[in-house]
Formats: sequence, structure tokens, C-alpha cells
Amino acid sequence: MPKHVVLDSIARSGTTLLSALLRSQKGIISFCPGFNEPLSCVGAGPQDPREPARGTKLGGWPHGICRQDFVKDPNLDFRKFKNESLASIVDFAQYYGLNEDEWRSIIFESNSPADVRKNLEDAFPEVQVFCYRWNQTLCYFNEWVSNGSDYLWLSMIRHPLDRACSSLQKHSWPLEDSLENTIPFATKLQDISDSKQFHLLYYEDLVQATEHEMRGILDFIGVDNESINLENIKGSNGGDFIPQSSEMDLSDKVMSDGYINGKKFNGVHDNQIGRYKRHPSFHNGRQYERFKNRLEGFPQYKRYFSE
Repeated sequence: MPKHVVLDSIARSGTTLLSALLRSQKGIISFCPGFNEPLSCVGAGPQDPREPARGTKLGGWPHGICRQDFVKDPNLDFRKFKNESLASIVDFAQYYGLNEDEWRSIIFESNSPADVRKNLEDAFPEVQVFCYRWNQTLCYFNEWVSNGSDYLWLSMIRHPLDRACSSLQKHSWPLEDSLENTIPFATKLQDISDSKQFHLLYYEDLVQATEHEMRGILDFIGVDNESINLENIKGSNGGDFIPQSSEMDLSDKVMSDGYINGKKFNGVHDNQIGRYKRHPSFHNGRQYERFKNRLEGFPQYKRYFSE
């Protein structure tokens, strides 16, 4: 049976890179974005008025859903799920050799997200793993893994101060929001860290020991690749991967298949580690102490405040 794996983190933690690295390995398809159940639930965005209200509402993206506790019986708007899934395929040219009509059939000739995933398996019989990048959605963990042992979840942590700087520059999110998003994320990690269907990864480890970390991920998701491709990294559209750094020059906002044009991927680098030290908001140490006081008690974050 193929595996279905969610790639999750707080935004600006490196899951786009992780998605590209996985997509570039034999036997793996990785959608970035697409097939996002949490963001198709009532509360996470506008509801289709034709869809009956039922189940638990989720907090809105980005902050509400990130700060929400684990949900049970979420209120999925299936029409929204289908419409947004097809839009993600088309907008980001994630065709994988099929045409738009074939994708429409996969998505719309179904009665549930489970039917969609079964249609994906039938359309791609050689694929061992389907990955879905869902940032800010750890609250959906229990709902996802309850589908069975072939449903896995991979979360990635990045230094919370580096991530806060990136979020401020990319999304204009205040540092306070970044901190207040990290705390409930870290809190939920405590409840699921021992699950056999959960794997935790650190951004810093991924960029500094890429092959080693990728082997660990592939072991977790059950892919036995003799070699790991770290050279020809693919974007969502099957072309060259173009990283979407928050430090990109956005003076020319030309879009290509859903992404802002940039330089072709030229390898994994660690130059974004410690970027908070270059940011004026952290020069006096006050913000560092705020983040440290709130987060160093979580074992997964202790490594960032041991200096």
C-alpha cells in the first residue's frame, strides 16, 4: 500500500525545500500546495453555503489554526476541498504527466478525500509515497493518522528566532505572533512525539547533513532508495526548483506556475542559520530572552537556547 504523508511545520520553517527534496526522489510525489483538508474545513476559510454545517470548526489560517488544540470530527467543506485541490494542481502546474481533465476526474469523481487519495493511487500505480505540505496544521494530526498505519506525519522545527525573522520579512507577521504560534505548536508536540506515525526533523540538520537526514526520512516513510538525489531538485511544476527565500528581491514580481521567479536551486546551504543575529530587532538581546523564557522548557527547543 502507498503511504500518505503530511509535511507540516510553522510557516517559514523550510517545508517547501523539504517538499522539493522528497519530490525529487524515486517513487515519491509531493504536492506543494494541494489536497489540504484542514484549510478546507469550516473556520479555516470561507464555507461553501451549499455545504451543511457539522462537526468542529477550525481556527482561521495562519494564526488561529496554528494555535488550535487537536480537533475531533472537523467540519470539512468537501466542495471547497475539491475546488482548491484542482486549483492547486493548475496554478502550480503539478500535472505529473496528466492533463487538466484527468486531474479533474481524479478530484471530482469522488465522494470524500479518501476517494481522491484512492484515485491518486490508481492514477500513479508506481508511486510509493504521496506527500502533502500543510503548514500550521498540527491540530489535524489525530484526524489524519486515524486513517490507518499508512498515514504518516512529518513535522519540521526551525530556530524560532530565525523563523520569526523570515516571517516578519516575508509575511509582515510581528515577532509576537511568531512566538505565540510557536508555543501551541511546541505544546502539541509533547502529546504526539512518541507516535510511530510521527517523525520530527530539524531544519538546521536538514541543511547541514542533508543526505543523512533524508535517509532518516525515507526510512520513516518506508522508501528504500539505493541513492539519494541531491542534484536535480524538482519544483512543483516538474522543472528546476526555485527556492522562495524571504530575502529574495521582489522588485520584479513575475509569477511562474504559482511561484515568484528566482534563481535556480544550486544546492542546500546553511547561510540562513543564525539570521536573527543580523536582524536589528534582536541586537539588544531583549527579544532573544523573551523567546528563550517561553520556549526553552520544551525539550524539542532546548537546543536553540543552550548557548
